[in-house]
Amino acid sequence: MAVLLRYTLLLSNAVFVPSVCASTHPALIASIVIGAILLVFLWFEISLGRVLFRYATKPPEGQTIQGSVSYVSEETVAYFESAKKVKEELLTGGETELEIERDGLKLRGVYIPAFPGSVENCAFGNGCVILVHGWRDTSGARILDARPYLEEGISVFLPSLRGHNLSEGKRIDIGCKHYDDLFVWMDELDRRLDANAPEWYVLDGLSMGASAVLTASGDEQLPKKVVAVISDCAFTSLIDQGKWLTRGISPILRVPAFFFAKIFFYFMQGYRRHDPTALSNVAKATVPIFIIHGSGDKFVPTWMSQQLFEACSSEIKEYWVVEGAQHALSAFVAGPEYPRRKLSFIGRAIAKRYGTNTL
Repeated sequence: MAVLLRYTLLLSNAVFVPSVCASTHPALIASIVIGAILLVFLWFEISLGRVLFRYATKPPEGQTIQGSVSYVSEETVAYFESAKKVKEELLTGGETELEIERDGLKLRGVYIPAFPGSVENCAFGNGCVILVHGWRDTSGARILDARPYLEEGISVFLPSLRGHNLSEGKRIDIGCKHYDDLFVWMDELDRRLDANAPEWYVLDGLSMGASAVLTASGDEQLPKKVVAVISDCAFTSLIDQGKWLTRGISPILRVPAFFFAKIFFYFMQGYRRHDPTALSNVAKATVPIFIIHGSGDKFVPTWMSQQLFEACSSEIKEYWVVEGAQHALSAFVAGPEYPRRKLSFIGRAIAKRYGTNTL
């Protein structure tokens, strides 16, 4: 009897186990498939986030806009061709190449003194405009903006930002975290020029450079010599600009990829959630601010400059939309009106600071 019972139990177990396996097998397979899909999706989103991060921060590798003319407008090509000619005319040996070191990186820039004879007739006194270039650009790209200042008796300094030629850096500081490099440059100019050091400075930025100078505008450490800040086509923040440029991607893909891109920024470039931005710092600014933007800008939308102007707390502020101008081409489209309005604004700022246009 015991033997019979034992064989009965063994038989029942033999039947029961396969039946259980057969009933759970489809569910197990489904779980494995879903898990695999989720892992592939996660890997894809991390990779996409890394692509976004690298796109935003990768140095230009020596390329200029002329190297990719098929992807830009005719106006952009014409602008840079003009800049190339003016650069050859202005950089004739009278300029001075400067270098500083921060965070183990060598940062470089070019100082150009005002044209001989123009200083004596200058209505603004001994001043210097720091022209800050844009994303993946070079300091020489702003040479067209330098000429009107030099002709008016105002010296110009062209810094190369981190990750751009001529400066060192493995990544572009597109979040403008190191905007205070500009403060160090002013100290260096004062030291190098000594008795001929500028009596005042203007920060004049374009695109990413514009966001950098606006972020600097509300910093408590902004040098007292800064009498005005001029911004052309600035973005409000890195996050806002990233969302704008990725707006065409499906939210299912964009949201997690954007999350991982921010993780890369946090861990690889030391960014933090509450880092100051152009938008947050213009709300603290007291220095006069002139904000310019082209109505045809699709890379950085005009509504960003509108937000910046509305948030700006400066007593003296001005907003100008250049009709039809694409990104970073307001100077080209507006022509002589562009430097005229900037010089006029600087005059107002100096008059406010010193009580007169003549120092």
